[in-house]
Amino acid sequence: MLKTLLKIRLASFYAGFTGMQSRKKKPSAGRGVLFALLMVYCAGAFGLMFFGFFSSLAEPFYGAGLAWLYFSFLGLTAFALMFVGSVFTTKAQLFEAKDNELLLSMPIRPGDILGSRMAALLLMNLVFELLCAVPAAIAWLQAAPLSAAGWFSLVVIVLVLPLLAQAFSCLVAWLVSLMTARVRNKSLMTTLFSLAFLGAYFYFFSQVNTYITQLVASGSAIAGRLGAVAPVYWLGDSVANGNLISLALLAAVCLGVFALLCWLLARSFLRIVTTKRGFARIKYEEKTLRVSSRRSALLGREFARLGSSPGYMLNSGLGLVFIVGGAAAMLIKRAELLTALAQLGFAGDRAAALLALALCMTAGLVLFTAPSVSLEGKSLWIARSMPVPTREVLRAKQNMNLWLTLPCVLFCSLAGLFVFRPGPAAAAGLVLLPAAFTVLSGNIGLIANLRHPNLSWINETQAVKQGMSVLLSMLVNWGLALAAGLPYLLLLESRMDGGLYLLLCTAVTALAALLTERWLGRRGVLLFESL
Repeated sequence: MLKTLLKIRLASFYAGFTGMQSRKKKPSAGRGVLFALLMVYCAGAFGLMFFGFFSSLAEPFYGAGLAWLYFSFLGLTAFALMFVGSVFTTKAQLFEAKDNELLLSMPIRPGDILGSRMAALLLMNLVFELLCAVPAAIAWLQAAPLSAAGWFSLVVIVLVLPLLAQAFSCLVAWLVSLMTARVRNKSLMTTLFSLAFLGAYFYFFSQVNTYITQLVASGSAIAGRLGAVAPVYWLGDSVANGNLISLALLAAVCLGVFALLCWLLARSFLRIVTTKRGFARIKYEEKTLRVSSRRSALLGREFARLGSSPGYMLNSGLGLVFIVGGAAAMLIKRAELLTALAQLGFAGDRAAALLALALCMTAGLVLFTAPSVSLEGKSLWIARSMPVPTREVLRAKQNMNLWLTLPCVLFCSLAGLFVFRPGPAAAAGLVLLPAAFTVLSGNIGLIANLRHPNLSWINETQAVKQGMSVLLSMLVNWGLALAAGLPYLLLLESRMDGGLYLLLCTAVTALAALLTERWLGRRGVLLFESL
């Protein structure tokens, strides 16, 4: 049964990402090829990033006789990547899974349920680790040799380190689950925790060059501090020096901590997944019942779903954080930004044109409509049976995207007007083009989801994060933004006024938005009614 559950979980992950389970006909080979190419591209992008980081450390550390420190950093980096990448998935899969009651009602041992979920999480961690470990090993091989015992130790560490990372992920996920259990707005708290993790992640990589310089300059001092932490030293010593005793000690720590965690979870799994911890107490206040219009009720329904799903808020709305953060950075770092752009030849109208095109690309990351149909899931019959026209149901999904995205986009455009002071035409284009692109990108996301829905998800994350419609809408949005920006930046920058080019792009974008709106009013309604 454990093997069957694991196969179902992995098949659900694959099908949820590609959207294949929503099709009655046999999946095409082209879709599988597209999925494989996407995975190769993502792996290559992460691999090149980590290769560049570790290439900067390999030769200096080898020359300074700090080979063990290099591999200790490799282990710490892989551990951090696995922890950050799996902690919230662990929380959803182990402590807040939606199918707990369904599985427990079947003749399935709780240990098999726990084991299948833990095995799937470990496989995910192994993938995260390989994205870091393989480039780091190649970077070291280019700079210095490694003994056979060292290679053996590296392979063993790659196999046992995910156990330790998963143990810490389970512990933190359990603590976060307890902290948010009685919070009134549980989804908001989970989203804030996630944003804190992402903020720390982006801050680290924004300072990576500084960290590399400090690591190279202070390698001996850092080695003295990390060497006092026995497991960290064992990790580096076992690979760099081929010390099998250090390897055995490290493996014992990883296996021991993971075994202890599994023992504790096995003893309390039923209690964890069946206990209702309750909610925050809300004092009742008598209020007058307000009657809203049909459109307001549908829009409120969409906002209620958004507010109840941290994954939906975080994955679909992360672009809003970038837009608002970018606008604030422009206002705070105005002088430095103007100086840097002036050195590159961008000022006034040209800088405004560059900002408008960059803002369009960032707005393409806002994907509220792309999973909105899939999130109806098994409750689709509610939307289908409501006494309202289907077009208004779809329009509510578009309006939620506009209510959230347009104010942020306009705020960034106004910040650009204050910083760059463009002429009238460029100013109009800076405001109108991103606004028109916001409407278009929302329509594209809804079209993609109508054509590639995933209504049989087990966890909302599959619809929000792993759906083919989300990937397609993001790629199409970026493709359109690049199609608008590259001709100007490569060919027309010195031949055409930036304001005029923005107005032309605005006209084309508005026309595309009108055509997609018409498609949704006709073909989109028929597709939704046929689901």
